[in-house]
Amino acid sequence: MNWKEGVPVFLSVIVLMSFVSCKKEKGILSLEWQNESLSLTAEICTKYRECADKEWKSIPENLKKFTEGRLEETQCQKRFRESNAYKLIGADPLAIQTAYKECHTQILKFSCKDLQEGKIETVPSCLAFQKIQNRN
Repeated sequence: MNWKEGVPVFLSVIVLMSFVSCKKEKGILSLEWQNESLSLTAEICTKYRECADKEWKSIPENLKKFTEGRLEETQCQKRFRESNAYKLIGADPLAIQTAYKECHTQILKFSCKDLQEGKIETVPSCLAFQKIQNRN
């Protein structure tokens, strides 16, 4: 193949790669959902932070700073902004929103003991939401 035949193939590959990478990252822009989901996320982080505060003595010293950082509201929201749910990627947008809202409601109803015991793993909406979040 000479260089003249290779140029269209090369350009096609570049265009295809650009399209795939843009599509993967883009998601759906919904300012209303982004604001609502960040508010829900802040409430979930607060719940976990309150539970951690009660059990702080049992957290190993080397994990305390890591845990504090993860549960601090701005860090918690920052991590969520990178998620599939925030970007509405990985499922029908309404399904993502519904799963997160239902999971959020259940988390807030749980006691700290329930959360420590992993009862969140028994909630269908939380499991559905976790699958969405784990998709690449």
